[in-house]
Amino acid sequence: MNQPLHIGLLLCHTFEPVLKQVGGLDYPEIFRQQFLAIDEHIQFTDFNAYLEELPHSVDQCDVWLINGSPAGVYDDSPWIHQLSDFIERLNAAKKPTFGICFGHQLMAQVLGGKVALSNKGWGLGISHNQVVAHEEYMQPQAETIDIMVFHQDQVTQLPTGAKVLASNDFCPNYMVQYNDHMLSIQGHPEFNAQMIEGILGGKSFDDRPAIRAQGLANSAGTPDTALLFQWIINFYQQTLIQTKPA
Repeated sequence: MNQPLHIGLLLCHTFEPVLKQVGGLDYPEIFRQQFLAIDEHIQFTDFNAYLEELPHSVDQCDVWLINGSPAGVYDDSPWIHQLSDFIERLNAAKKPTFGICFGHQLMAQVLGGKVALSNKGWGLGISHNQVVAHEEYMQPQAETIDIMVFHQDQVTQLPTGAKVLASNDFCPNYMVQYNDHMLSIQGHPEFNAQMIEGILGGKSFDDRPAIRAQGLANSAGTPDTALLFQWIINFYQQTLIQTKPA
């Protein structure tokens, strides 16, 4: 593509309360670092969806990314309802959209799937996933993909027509493509061990020492961060070409 990608970041949370613990960068800066390391020409516009700040049009950006949040997609919050409506608009317009954790779950719910608190407990640290289906944009190819996770909720029922691309026993619906233009993952490709440790070190986990210990124990290792961000860019570019008017 000649035109640089313009990514709209639909932000569902902020790291502001724990900036020091996570390295001093908030989500917009973290995403910029990861994407620009692959393509320095990518442009960004940020929308604080969790503050009820949403775009006026699905065409304000070429492609979209919905990030994670400690909220539940089933919470009765105005901003979640508003973002759900915007996802419906993105889908109707066939805009390339990628969801992360909360974004993954909300996309699944909006498109007809179900999300619930998992009876398996917390997913924390690095998740090891088998790639069970290979799409054209998943280059370079890999048989497995290891990505950081931080969640209790899971997608328990897929929307009609959805396809699982990567899976593990704890979270079977880990990476899912819903249609030609919508893709999401339960993991946090933007996270590293320092971020997991920073969040777990916060006061909210002082009364949950077992969960804190689980997360710290599971965070060792190197996630496949660059690989997944390359797949996301490939997905965006391929989908833009496929959905471009004749």
